Formats: sequence, C-alpha cells, structure tokens
Amino acid sequence: MAAYKRVEFENFSKTSLASCTDLASAATGTTIVHVTDEFFAPATNMINPAPPLHCPGRFVDTGAWMDGWETKRHNPTYDWAVIKLGFPGSFRGFDIDTHYFTGNQAPAASVEGAFVPEGDVLADNVKWTEILPKVELPPTCHNVFELEKESAVYTHLRLNNIPDGGIARFRAYGNVQPIWSEDKSAIVDLAYLGNGAKAVEVSNSHYTPGSNVLLPGRGQNMGDGWETKRSRTPGHVDYVTVRLGAKGHLLKAELDTSHYRGNYPNKIKIEATNSDAEIPPADAKWTSLVEPVSVGPHDIFYFDLPHTDKVFSHAKVTIIPDGGFKRIRLYGVREGGAIPKLPIERPNIHTLEIINGV
Repeated sequence: MAAYKRVEFENFSKTSLASCTDLASAATGTTIVHVTDEFFAPATNMINPAPPLHCPGRFVDTGAWMDGWETKRHNPTYDWAVIKLGFPGSFRGFDIDTHYFTGNQAPAASVEGAFVPEGDVLADNVKWTEILPKVELPPTCHNVFELEKESAVYTHLRLNNIPDGGIARFRAYGNVQPIWSEDKSAIVDLAYLGNGAKAVEVSNSHYTPGSNVLLPGRGQNMGDGWETKRSRTPGHVDYVTVRLGAKGHLLKAELDTSHYRGNYPNKIKIEATNSDAEIPPADAKWTSLVEPVSVGPHDIFYFDLPHTDKVFSHAKVTIIPDGGFKRIRLYGVREGGAIPKLPIERPNIHTLEIINGV
C-alpha cells in the first residue's frame, strides 16, 4: 500500500506538491475517456483548471446544478472515471476537492494509474496500480494527500468514487516525464510543458501563474497566460525562469501576446544559462539571446537566436516593466544533436489557432 499523509490546504505551499504541475488539468490536454456514471454532473468538470462555482438555487432537469462530477445514488459497488493525461508523468500527491458538495460528496475515493501509451486502456490485460489507497472525503473542502515517494510514470489515472456521489475537482500533482524521440537532431520546443519544461522561478504571479506560458495551444483568453501586477517603481522588471525539458541548443524563440491588448509588456528580453541546479544560483552567468525589444498586442513575435553553439539548461524571459503574455516557445535541438542550417523556419509543432479566441 502506498504511504501518504493528509495535508491541510493552508499548508499546501510547504509541501512537495507546490512545485509540481497539475497533470490532471484540462489545460494540459487531459481528457476523460470513460466514466461509469455522470447522471447529475459530468466528470469533465473535475479537470477544469478553474475553481468550482457555487450556484445555490440553480436547477437543471436532473436536479441541483453542481460544478463537479456527481453520480446517481445507491451504487452497490462504486463509480470510477478513467483520465487520459495530456502528458505522461509521475505523481507526488492529489487534491480530491469536494467543495459545495455538502451532503452528497463521495464519502471516499482512491486513485490508480496505468501506463498505456498506445492501445485500449480499458482492455482486460491493462495493469492498474494503486497510487493512493482508499481515503475518506469530508464535505465541501480540499482533501490534499501527499505521497511519501514519487510514483512511477503513468499515462492514465483512474479515480474511484466510493461508492457514489460528488467530487468538485481532481488535481493530480506531479512531473511530466516526456517520451523523447531517439533522434536528438529533431527540432523540439525545449520550453514546452509536454517536453518536461518547468517554470522554476517567477517574480510575480498576481493575476495568473508564470507556468501558464509553457502550456499547449494559444489558450482561450487572457486568463490562461501570465500576467503580473502593475509596477510603480522606476526600473522594475518581472521575469519567469524556465528549466528546459532537456539541455540543448536554442535556435528560435516565439513569444505570443494573444489576448494581451492593453497589458502586454513594453519590452521583453531573453537570456539563458547552463546549470545542473533546479534553480540557477545567484551567481549564474546568463547569456543574452534577445536584447530588450518592443513587442505589441495580440500577436506572435519571432526571434532568431545567437549563440546556437552553446548548450543551455535554463532560459529567463524578462518583461519590462510588467504586464503579461500568453506563451513562450524555444525551438532547438537536444544536447548531442546536430544543429541544422540556420535560420530555421517556424517548426510545425504548435497550433496557431486560437480556440474560442476573440
């Protein structure tokens, strides 16, 4: 049985989970691929990155509207939902949130994992491994559980709703474990969450987290980028430091300000360094890749990078003096790969489409 401890939500920032990514979030491409029952409310609600809403007095055909996953009563066994992760990953813990389910929450839950990069995850021969054993779920609260040891790598999770009831949100905190191509000369986005990149230091996340700039796609609105508060101090800057998914040569940068029409940065700059530390030390030597340059609203800006012969582990994007942007893409090759003829064209890795954009 996996060892774990329950953590009070107010102590979340002191746990190993605070430095992890919610790999169950729909923002990472995670989807629900099978559910036994969702009579009252669909399981897709659980993976919504936004906090659950409370709408007392609102009713639909099946009863009270609930912002979560809610199944019918009187299940003689239990309900479950299979979650296909946007990216394979290992896990440090979970938050099985029952907010606003005051007497209809699932009284207990457990979590299992499977590694099925291809094929049918529902096949009889798929091996499911218990990650979090059966735990009790009090009503209308966060239920945070930290594992004693990081789990193995999984592509799918199964959340067991025991025996039935409601779960508002399911957060699965872990680390992306990319499945790399054997060709190290292939051009990849080394600043992409799906390739294991991670925002390890952010100067300010007043409105939205700096980690959003590594997400897939171009997002739906300003809420899924990074935005800092307004500064009033002369000389102020904000920055996000990204640990690349792998050490490599950086060839081209792409900075997206979509939806940032009046709060984009005045200027941006990009630097990089090579360090074995998770967060580069204060005395790290940073190499300038993009000198301070103006950017504009709701657009994509491309930069062919110098120093392509150097290997970097981290990149720092600084916004001058403040503001926000949607995504940063740093195209390159992993260490040991051959550098292609320069400059490179924009790789066809990420979509240019804005879903529900305006």
